[in-house]
Amino acid sequence: MADMAARCTSCGECVRPCLFLQQHGTPAAIARNGESAENLNKAYGCSLCGLCDAVCPENLEPSAMFLAMRQEAVSRNQADIRPYAPWLKYEKTGASYFFRRDLIPEGCRTVLFPGCSLPGARPEAVIMLLHRLRQQEPDAGLVLDCCGKISHDLGMKQQFNDLFVKLTRRLKAHGIQKILTSCPGCSKILSRYGNGFEVASIYEQLVAPGYPASNADAPHNAVVTIHDPCPSRFDAVQQQAIRSLVQAYGYLIEELPSSGRLTRCCGQGGMVEGCIPGTVKRETGRLADEAAGRTVITSCGSCCETLAAGTPTIHVADLLNGGSINSRPPATSVKRWLNRLKLRFTRLL
Repeated sequence: MADMAARCTSCGECVRPCLFLQQHGTPAAIARNGESAENLNKAYGCSLCGLCDAVCPENLEPSAMFLAMRQEAVSRNQADIRPYAPWLKYEKTGASYFFRRDLIPEGCRTVLFPGCSLPGARPEAVIMLLHRLRQQEPDAGLVLDCCGKISHDLGMKQQFNDLFVKLTRRLKAHGIQKILTSCPGCSKILSRYGNGFEVASIYEQLVAPGYPASNADAPHNAVVTIHDPCPSRFDAVQQQAIRSLVQAYGYLIEELPSSGRLTRCCGQGGMVEGCIPGTVKRETGRLADEAAGRTVITSCGSCCETLAAGTPTIHVADLLNGGSINSRPPATSVKRWLNRLKLRFTRLL
């Protein structure tokens, strides 16, 4: 906070696109308000999406300060975590023995790590991605688990560390060297904290030399648009891989005004909905307005389920699995848990 107070010029570039900063002031102003519980807890109104980082002319990272403020509030026992109980229960259950699976054949050094959202909403897509991976790497495996991003983003460092260390120790014990993710949030967490692992998106792998990008029979020539999830805001390689896959199926892409480094959060980021109800609906509405009726394609399961409530949206894995650009209704909570449980026990190799 002291560093931000000294270096931020309060130019306002980050304030213009961000409702949180419009309400509370520039990062420097927030930093100068000090370390009271009230000021630290303001950070729970920030989605941690990183748009402020992307537009800062001084190359500062205000989102890192807001995460640190959350962590400090938790360490001082000044954060009210009760509103986030549903998210934490979701994380704890998903990382439990009943939903965790290590499908690691002999000689395996690469695993697909699909995260939480895709296995629940689209288990058939997980199976398809694994089979496509194994066409090129017959020894590739699958790990069903949670990366701990919820605890991480809530500032619960110890809880995140406990979960993440158990995961990475287990992978290292199996001799895993490379983790391919289908979730941009998992990509960000594993890349940042997974020392010793090579981390990449499965979609990058599918457009690499030797991987057929498309099995489509003919171009569709329909116009679609792409929503870049905020965890992949600075991951240009992953963003381009999604576009390459969509174009390989014959679709024409018209970019959203908010895309790439300047993408907007769908509203789920940072669990802001827990303290500011209506955040998801508001942000989804903004993106729906930008989409202007065009089908949105995204690589984040959570973004897909969220945006589908406001505008036609599909997951890029739907295309890879032979689907169309017609969106489908989100799965119920019970259905998602049943899907994950079934995937845990499905024979895949």
